[in-house]
Order: sequence, then C-alpha cells, then structure tokens
Amino acid sequence: MKENDIVTLINLKQDYKNKNLYLNTNGIILKVLPYEKLQVLFLNDKIVGDYAVVVVNKTDVKKQDISLPLDFINELKNSNKLSKENINKKHNFENLEFKECDKVELITEDEKYLKFGLHKGAIGYIAIDYAISNSILVDFSEIDRHGEFDDNCISVNIKDLKVIK
Repeated sequence: MKENDIVTLINLKQDYKNKNLYLNTNGIILKVLPYEKLQVLFLNDKIVGDYAVVVVNKTDVKKQDISLPLDFINELKNSNKLSKENINKKHNFENLEFKECDKVELITEDEKYLKFGLHKGAIGYIAIDYAISNSILVDFSEIDRHGEFDDNCISVNIKDLKVIK
C-alpha cells in the first residue's frame, strides 16, 4: 500500500470504535509510517463532509482496486483542511445521534424554520440516516385543521433537534 491508495477498514478494534469509526469505512492513505502503520484520512458517510485522520495497522485495512484521479490528489495535497495543524486535531468522526424514523422535536425558534410554519416544539421524523453539512432531512408533514395534508419535509441543523423517546 502507498500514499493516495483508497482503503476500507476491515478490522474494527476498540481504539477505532472510540473514534466513532465503523466497519467498511473508506479512506485515503495520507502517509505510510514505520512498523506497518498507515495514516489514513477516513470519510464519514453518515455525516457528509466529516472526516477523521487515524493511524491504523496495515492489516486492519484492505486496498481497493480503484485509484484517485490526479486532480483530486493535487487538491488533497493543497487542502487547508489537511494542513499539519488540522490533521493533528481531527482524529474522530462526529457522532450522528439520529437514525431514520426517529421521532424528533425542533428545539430552536428560528426564522429559517418559521418560513415553513415550524416553531420550537414542532414534532417530526428523521427521513434519512445521514447528514450533509450538519443538516438532516426531517419530515414534519401533518394533516392541518382543515383536513388538508401539509407536506413539510425540510433540512434541519442537527443541533436544532432532539430525539423524543
């Protein structure tokens, strides 16, 4: 295995679990290290845009048969997010506490939700089990007081929601 190879996590050790990684997480080798270790940029497919840079054993990942395009490799090398300072800070995936069909409550009164007629305390259901830029799709659809179906499925910041048990 070498730099920029695409790998998949195939052995989920406790140390990796503690970083919120999961089996079959895909990543890109940033650096080959001594003692059969690799520094890998793992991509979180549950929160699109989230990543973690983790040192793993070579035996814990499997090289994929696909390669990164040269343009992408150059972009990675020049990325501000991947500066040495940032790499040394970001070792865990963010944890998405929501699952598809979870019942949730809107806990924030905000103009961006008011334009859809939603207020703090509105109840909805998670429509998908992943987030993009820390927002998740929530279905607030209901039958209004006139018996009309009000289809209200919108993207909500995950910090503006709480799960209702």
